[in-house]
Amino acid sequence: MANSRTKFAKSKETLKGTATSQNLQKLLKTLPQTPGVYKMLNKEGRVIYVGKAKDLKKRVSQYFQQSKSLSVRTQKLIENTNDIQYMVVDSELEALILELNLIKELRPKYNILLKDDKNYVYIKITNEEFPRVQIVRKIDDKSATYYGPKTAQHKVEKTFKVLKRIFPFRHCTLGIEEENGKMDITKKTIKYPCLDYYIKRCAAPCIANCTKEEYKEIIENVKRFFEGHHEEILSALKKQMAELAQNKEFEKAAKLRDRLKNVEEITERQKISDPNQEDKDIINYVLENSRAFFNLFQIREGKLINQENFVVQAQEVEETDEPSKQELLESFLTQYYEKTTNIPKEVLIPHELLNKKDFENYLTNEKGRKVDILIPQIGQKNKLLELSLKNAKVYAERNKTKWQEDGENKIATATKTTMEELQKLLNLDKSPKRIECYDISHLSGTDTVGSMIVFENGVPKNKDYRKFKIRTSENDDYKSLDETLTRRLSYISEIIDEYKIVKATKKEALFIEKTAEKDPIIDKRNINYKDFYVAKKGERIYGFVREIVVGKTHKLASLWVSEEERGKKIGHRLIKKLIKNSKAKRLYLNCHQYLSSYYEQIGFQPIKKLPKDLEKEKNYWRKTDINCGCGVWFAYDKLKFIDKSFETKPDLMIIDGGKGQLQTAINTLNKFKLDIPVISIAKKEEEIFTADKLSIKLDKTTQTLKLVQRMRDEAHRFAITYNKKLRSNKLEKEFKATKSRKNQTNDISFQ
Repeated sequence: MANSRTKFAKSKETLKGTATSQNLQKLLKTLPQTPGVYKMLNKEGRVIYVGKAKDLKKRVSQYFQQSKSLSVRTQKLIENTNDIQYMVVDSELEALILELNLIKELRPKYNILLKDDKNYVYIKITNEEFPRVQIVRKIDDKSATYYGPKTAQHKVEKTFKVLKRIFPFRHCTLGIEEENGKMDITKKTIKYPCLDYYIKRCAAPCIANCTKEEYKEIIENVKRFFEGHHEEILSALKKQMAELAQNKEFEKAAKLRDRLKNVEEITERQKISDPNQEDKDIINYVLENSRAFFNLFQIREGKLINQENFVVQAQEVEETDEPSKQELLESFLTQYYEKTTNIPKEVLIPHELLNKKDFENYLTNEKGRKVDILIPQIGQKNKLLELSLKNAKVYAERNKTKWQEDGENKIATATKTTMEELQKLLNLDKSPKRIECYDISHLSGTDTVGSMIVFENGVPKNKDYRKFKIRTSENDDYKSLDETLTRRLSYISEIIDEYKIVKATKKEALFIEKTAEKDPIIDKRNINYKDFYVAKKGERIYGFVREIVVGKTHKLASLWVSEEERGKKIGHRLIKKLIKNSKAKRLYLNCHQYLSSYYEQIGFQPIKKLPKDLEKEKNYWRKTDINCGCGVWFAYDKLKFIDKSFETKPDLMIIDGGKGQLQTAINTLNKFKLDIPVISIAKKEEEIFTADKLSIKLDKTTQTLKLVQRMRDEAHRFAITYNKKLRSNKLEKEFKATKSRKNQTNDISFQ
């Protein structure tokens, strides 16, 4: 499109949506009578439709005829159109290609849209000295050969495995080149030869197990197979087998015989044939519940080699709306043949297109030779179309039925209404998209646990559920709740801007050394100020931490925070800064048992096995006078630990309990200076308490109360499940310990 305009021209006036509008008349008068592409935009400036035209003025004017002559879909499109932009091009073919690219990029609401590319797979044969055959999702190499798109990946993978038995091609990532009769491996990504060679699924050119010519023949057969030239494959294999037998190479002949049988088995499954031996695609579809279910038969050399099914969004397209159906079919064909790599000589379709001749020219241009679009009414070709329609109906039935979809829509609508009612009830600024609910569970004050469950848009989000093992306050529900919320809210707490976290300089060295001498817990070995980060307010230091390297292992050590400033998360900020700037992928630390939760809040995970470099460290801490012994060991994986659930701020928090639990939650939120709406629900009367000391009693039949109850019950279930698991583990350990003691007693008695 070298000579076409490169920008869309905006209409100077805004459309008002009526045929008598003066602004509309001005716009229609300015449109050129040339091929081009037009975009319709809504009030927000979003493109809602893209179309092409041989004559822009004539095509756009058709939209603003008397409304009675327009389809329901077109009427809705015009009602939502607030502006029109257009581009002039040199030919109808350019208009079609530009329209296709814009639809792919913008995905407008009123255009017919094929499913996204990620739903399809292709067979790719690379352009290398020893080509690879792979299953891929994108066409990203112009030099390679592709077959597809295929909608059923599992079927492609099954075919792939069968073909590897017949034609032992390679699909590894090795770079293989032949130089002076020897194989040169340029990319040694795997050990070779691989397992495929030993199970006879690869000819192993990597170890010169086959010649370049032999491997080339294997790849040519694969290509012939996907192109439907089965007879050629059978003929070639029979000829090779006869030659090998004549040369008394009976082992190779036997292998070819087995391949021949496998190919014959696949081709014998063929049920549809065309005596005309023409390469053709047969396409038909059925409309069901704002969707079009397409069926496509691929016939090559007179035999059916493939069948594919597609789903297309078809909003407001009705059986009686011929123009919309024509646009639907043309849009599907355009988007499908833009993706496919195998265009036949004929395409059979059930009815006319808007621009049949233009589309034929497009396919001819893509194919490089004449392509005909046919609409058969009688005979064998019409029977093939009817069979395609039958398969489209079966495919539609196999997908979601109308009543299932309607049910899902009703549930979604009801949930949205419930969330809006909850927003009004609690006087929230917005509808609560993410709601977190908390509960505490224990058995007679032991094995206390906390639970956090998450509902998003009114439905459970199980992957965001979290559980807490309470460590500091097992006999107090309020303190247990405070610990749970403290550990959770620390991830989204406000940053205290008055402290600066910076790398230590020489002037801070003396302070660090003196503080380390006074504090018995700080590791005093090899103190070097260059390893430290410090938290400062003005010139005064309120905390520090360092990273030390033991062998090849990195360890976090010497964390100190001034007593007067503790509780403000200065230590967490110091550690996070160190982690961010550390070059290590994994950091270790050891600490007192009672400090475990402090480090777990940041993302450190307890470990049992230490790297060899830290075994000496373990022994050192055992020998020190510090009463923590070697303490508990933790590790932080920089690449692994990103807790998206904890890092997401909730729109509403629900606490299982009454006024006391609610006040605990409010106090914890205040501690972190967080403004998050919070309520509690007391089970006895199903009474909801708000932070404003209000008591709300809802009718027990209301969906709002049922939603809150459901979340409360889910949090309770999740907490009890974890509590039972801990008790079960404890009993199992006690049983094993008792059994071990009995065995030891028996051993002593026999000595």
